[in-house]
Amino acid sequence: MSAAEGAAHGGEADKLVTMVNQVARFFESQAHEPGVLGIADHVAAFWTPRMRQTIFRHLDGGGAGLRPLAREGLDALRARPPKAASARLEAAGGVSVGTEPGSDAG
Repeated sequence: MSAAEGAAHGGEADKLVTMVNQVARFFESQAHEPGVLGIADHVAAFWTPRMRQTIFRHLDGGGAGLRPLAREGLDALRARPPKAASARLEAAGGVSVGTEPGSDAG
C-alpha cells in the first residue's frame, strides 16, 4: 500500500471510528450484552463489507479512539457471522435492525 493509500485509509478509519462510537453511545444506555450485540447487528446491517474491513484493520492496529463498548461490539461481529449476531441479540432481549419486515422492528 502506498503512503497516499495509507493516508486515505487512515481518514476513512477516523470517520468509521466516529460512526461506531456514535452507535456505541446509543447502546451504552442498555444492558451490556444487548448493547454489545446491538453494535454488532448495526454494523452488520448497515455497513458495507469495505467499511467493516477498514474498521477491523483499525481495530487490529490498536483501535485508537474506539469506545470500549464499540471494541466489544466489533469483536462480537468478527466472532459471529451477521445472521448469528442478530439471533444472539434477539435471544438477549434486543431487537435486531436486520429483522424481517412485519416484525416489531419492521
